[in-house]
Amino acid sequence: MNRRRNWLLAAGFVFASLVLAGTAAAQVTLEVMNPRGEIPPPPTRGINPRASNLAGKKIVLVDNGKFGANNFLDVIAQMLKEKYPTATIVMYPKPAAQTITDMPKWYPTVAQQGDLYIFGVGD
Repeated sequence: MNRRRNWLLAAGFVFASLVLAGTAAAQVTLEVMNPRGEIPPPPTRGINPRASNLAGKKIVLVDNGKFGANNFLDVIAQMLKEKYPTATIVMYPKPAAQTITDMPKWYPTVAQQGDLYIFGVGD
């Protein structure tokens, strides 16, 4: 009899816990947050106008540092020299392919090197 009473008390306790848990769960409000946050997009700029003639211009070929970019730019340099013999062709290598945002002073330095730019991408 004592055993039966303990069992009934335990069952009653479990039942009461479930009822109370259901009541408490109905009162909980969860707010889901976006871990990425809100980042405003960078300002957009239009495309620069195309040069009317490359004769006499200083053309900078920028190697992005990836394997194969130099091969592409070597051929482009040769083609430009044949078609525009008065143009100056300058090869300007990027320090490394991985350094995109770590070089705030590099891009302004490159911008001062010539009139037109071709960026070579390897791989």
